[in-house]
Amino acid sequence: MATLVIAEKPSLAKAIRAAVGRDYEVTNAFGHVYEQAEPDAYLPASVPDNPKRKGKKIWRIEDLPIIPSEWIKLPKSDAREQIAKIRGLLKSATEVVNAGDPDREGQLLIDEILEELRYKGPVKRVWLQSLTPEAIQEAFGKMRPNSEYKPLSDAAAARSRADWLVGMNLTRAWTVTNGRLISVGRVQTPTLALIVRRDEEIEAFKPKDYFEVWAKVAHANGNFLAKWLPPDTDGPSFDPEGRLIDVARARDVAAKAAGNARIAQYKAEKKQRHAPLPYSLSALQKAASSRLGLGAQAVLDIAQALYEEQLTTYPRTDCQHLAEDQLPGVFAAAEGLASSFGVDIERRKHGAFNDAKVTAHTAIVPTGKDASRLSGDKARVYDMIARACVALFMPPEEYIAASATVDLGAEKWTATGRRVTSPGWTALYGGQADGEDEGEDSTGPTLPAMATGDQAKGLGAEVKSLRTKPPARFTEGTLIDAMSNIHRFITDEAARAKLKETSGIGTEATRAKVIETLFDRQWVSKKGKQLISTPLGRDVIHALPDELTDPVTTARWEDHLGRIAAGQLPPDRFEAAIADFVRQQLSFVKRMDGASAATVPSGPSAPCSVCGKTARRMESRKKKGAYYWACENRDHGLLSDEGGKPGAEFTPKKGYAYFAVETWSELAFLDQPRQC
Repeated sequence: MATLVIAEKPSLAKAIRAAVGRDYEVTNAFGHVYEQAEPDAYLPASVPDNPKRKGKKIWRIEDLPIIPSEWIKLPKSDAREQIAKIRGLLKSATEVVNAGDPDREGQLLIDEILEELRYKGPVKRVWLQSLTPEAIQEAFGKMRPNSEYKPLSDAAAARSRADWLVGMNLTRAWTVTNGRLISVGRVQTPTLALIVRRDEEIEAFKPKDYFEVWAKVAHANGNFLAKWLPPDTDGPSFDPEGRLIDVARARDVAAKAAGNARIAQYKAEKKQRHAPLPYSLSALQKAASSRLGLGAQAVLDIAQALYEEQLTTYPRTDCQHLAEDQLPGVFAAAEGLASSFGVDIERRKHGAFNDAKVTAHTAIVPTGKDASRLSGDKARVYDMIARACVALFMPPEEYIAASATVDLGAEKWTATGRRVTSPGWTALYGGQADGEDEGEDSTGPTLPAMATGDQAKGLGAEVKSLRTKPPARFTEGTLIDAMSNIHRFITDEAARAKLKETSGIGTEATRAKVIETLFDRQWVSKKGKQLISTPLGRDVIHALPDELTDPVTTARWEDHLGRIAAGQLPPDRFEAAIADFVRQQLSFVKRMDGASAATVPSGPSAPCSVCGKTARRMESRKKKGAYYWACENRDHGLLSDEGGKPGAEFTPKKGYAYFAVETWSELAFLDQPRQC
């Protein structure tokens, strides 16, 4: 035997054998066959055993932090037989091909097999974006040295170690402090915080009434509606957002909206709207949640199945663009689908084909293989992917965007309209937009053809009474979108601008699993499509310091992992920074007393007497019947209890330090040269 191919999973090995099996020996892993050792493996023998958990040591705050100097990986119990098989095959291999999935984890899980089994021979890497025989054969003809992909493996290992350091140390610390399991995760905790804060924003929301005035205007070519345009929005008649809140003013304006009118300005522009970009995984999850009501994990499972059945390309992609040399193949796939949708297409280069915007992966598109056997949700998700692909080769939608300003009753009124002249790609969706974020030009009423200076007539006006609405609760789709675009939730402008360039929190491959974890821990429940934080989930977020719940911290970590994957940041510097973060967090926990507000709060809440944020009433562990209040804002101290309500700020006795911890919310120093 000359060359051994190690595939990530059996289905991938099967596809490779079918395509190139005559030339290679092919075996497979089962995903990760090794796992990080548990903290007990790093603790001294002097740590007592846990009498309630056989073979486990007790959790003690004094044993923290646990920061391995040498990381231990152990074979998974159900993978030992396969590892032994791979070991035997490696003995006779003169060369190995890493056929992990084309991502960081896929790179690492084969690399760690070779490392743990101490293989020293040459290794190549095959990058499989599609599992059709043709695509596999082409990829094997373009193999590169595996060493070129080491930064991907480094990033995956750094991510795994960071998750371990944060999760294992801080879960133990907060659990011991609270006397109940409090799981802390690098991604799960800030994701939970997004849901909790959205829910609390909704519950604290107080709707406000406001008004709009709409006039009916008659023109020789037809009637239309125009909205009153105030000369300014200062003064008591308007709220800070410029909404009209004075109903008497609204009625006065409406009373003048009858009689002669003039078209003060009219514009009509020919515009085009091109088909949207094809899907990344997060875009597909968001769209399928909205249209099909599917959960994020269900969509990932379907996308993975479609890939393994050779019907679509690699699913765990964060990219919505395609390489320019993919154009012929993607068009060929679209040609086979267009007739089934009853539309005509022609070869054209959509903006999606852009090498400059392609990352390690490309957008999810069909391979052109027959998918007629599909049914149920799998067929519906495939249909979404297929239509998005076919739309790339259809003409843009063409329309007239019109706007008019009307002088009527000594006031100005404005109207906009939209008239489709050629449906283009929207014919694929019944002449409608495809559903996601279409923008202001996607829909609208029509306006009659007019000209500036035309005469018109006001036919009266209506005062519409409206009410402000709270933000919508998260769905799985919108939560995935929020995790992908975390900069939208950052108030600091400089931080928002920087985070806009990052990949958000979590990755395309892990976000669905994070959401499932929130369900499993009963921190989040689901009502219809809506995600709602449970009392336990809220208590966890209220108990933890801002540094653990702030998505900025995790988003910057993801940015640094991206830099490791690009070969721009040594992984040991990142791991050292994570270890420092863990030490600081543990220092905070260890300085707290048993009576501190670190306890997961279960008492009543009320506005803080110092800052107005949420404070909770706590009972001292050291003195039963003694109460105090702890605010979620850690910029000030504890509050006295005055008749069951938050009182004045006070300084606890020595040893009761609670909020005395420096803010540490980013790894900003990694951007600077490290001094040695």
